[in-house]
Amino acid sequence: MPIAGWEDPDPADVLVLAGDAEWQTLAARYPSRNGEPLRRCLEVARSNGALSVVIETRYMDPDYRSEYAALYARTFASQPDTAVRLHFFKAPLAADQLWQLPLDHGYLGYLIIRPTELGRVGRSMLVPPPGLEDAALTAVDERVHFFGQTLSVRGVPFMQQDAQLDRCAHAAAWVCHYSAFRRGMVARRPIAAFNLMADLSLGRSRSIPSDGLTAGQLVELFRVFDLPARLYEIGALPPIIPAPPGAPPDPVPKTDANGQVLPGGMWDTRLFGTVCRYLNSGLPVLVATKDHAFVLCGYRRRPRANDRDWIEFIRQDDQRGPYLNVDNVFNDSAASGHSYGPWRILIVPLPEKLWLPPEPAEGVGSRLMERVATVNVKAVPDAKTLLDIIASGTIAFRTYATAANDFKEKCLGRLPNELTREYRLARFSRLIWVVEAIDKAARDRGEGSHVLGEAIFDATSSEYAPAPLAVHVPGLAWLVSTTGSLREVRCAPDRYSSGTGGTLS
Repeated sequence: MPIAGWEDPDPADVLVLAGDAEWQTLAARYPSRNGEPLRRCLEVARSNGALSVVIETRYMDPDYRSEYAALYARTFASQPDTAVRLHFFKAPLAADQLWQLPLDHGYLGYLIIRPTELGRVGRSMLVPPPGLEDAALTAVDERVHFFGQTLSVRGVPFMQQDAQLDRCAHAAAWVCHYSAFRRGMVARRPIAAFNLMADLSLGRSRSIPSDGLTAGQLVELFRVFDLPARLYEIGALPPIIPAPPGAPPDPVPKTDANGQVLPGGMWDTRLFGTVCRYLNSGLPVLVATKDHAFVLCGYRRRPRANDRDWIEFIRQDDQRGPYLNVDNVFNDSAASGHSYGPWRILIVPLPEKLWLPPEPAEGVGSRLMERVATVNVKAVPDAKTLLDIIASGTIAFRTYATAANDFKEKCLGRLPNELTREYRLARFSRLIWVVEAIDKAARDRGEGSHVLGEAIFDATSSEYAPAPLAVHVPGLAWLVSTTGSLREVRCAPDRYSSGTGGTLS
């Protein structure tokens, strides 16, 4: 689109998206050196049933304005200082309805278009496509102001790099941070800050034009932005339960034909559990390969006959678009044929007081539930249910972090009343880790009530001594007071649904 017509018409244009021709016209309106992210965004909107798009001109986007001030205002070539915002609706709107939308407008989200062909798609928030609504575990809510009206959208943030000020690592870090901002965890930082505030002493090159960010710069940025991160090297991921001295490694590293150990991203099965524990908590996970970075925002479980379940992650990739499936982590090639190469590093930005890592919490919690059931099985026969599931090999554990207040609020109607009362009156740390004991067979049958028990941990306790706050098995719970004393509570042995999906704000 020529610069001269960038801000026309004023204030907006409306297109009814009746068929292929209209969608193609919309895409062609914003040519790009890499049009794949825009095409994927439009594909997501179309899959959700969008029938109209409102093209809001002269939009003052804080993220693009930060890029403009840091870079484009300093270039020789002229460039507009405003962006365009595309709003998608299920209803076929007319221009005279913009100031007063119909009640059944069916808002599907927005995407911002920059006036640069190097990276068209700026800050965007679209509803997940059909089939991924429940899988996009890090989705957040956003209120959108639309010509005097307040709309709402729930989705995972997305942004394409502009290829000059920000690259893939900047865009991925921004997705993680903007998600935390929308959860109320931190103050907002515009995309340019992820370049301008990066520690150059930890980098490899100049900041403008940027060659990207190193892992050290990413970790330091998250610290400065009040989201201290945990970094994992794939191939050296922590186990749930430390192996005894002399035991063989699990998993066993794979080697090539010459006996050289392959990169961990080609064999380290521990990464599934590592990533899922954070996604269960609503925390996005940044993945770095040799030359690229992207964000994992959710997953789907694919049962396989006579084999372990397979996890398909969902990816926000600034170079390909939002809500993309990762079919095979160990051979990560996109449907387009692009090979990402082995995953190397996981970086997880965290709330400041989520000190306890999830691995020791899950390891201690799983053993603690079995011990409580074993010790009390004679007095509380219902506890044998958990022991039978463990003996049958159909036990699994789901671990997630949440705010204690949110956990307590969601207890009512989910847990037995006796247990809800005790949890709500108990003193918990502000943030907690919850380890749930899962009946895999019931889960795979699609039964919503498949949780047998849980262990709750103080998120500020040490990884060397995770401090339990409560342990629940069928028919019985132990609660730990702030003085360390135990109190036993009898409760109904009913199974219940998972408590995942809370908030850490």
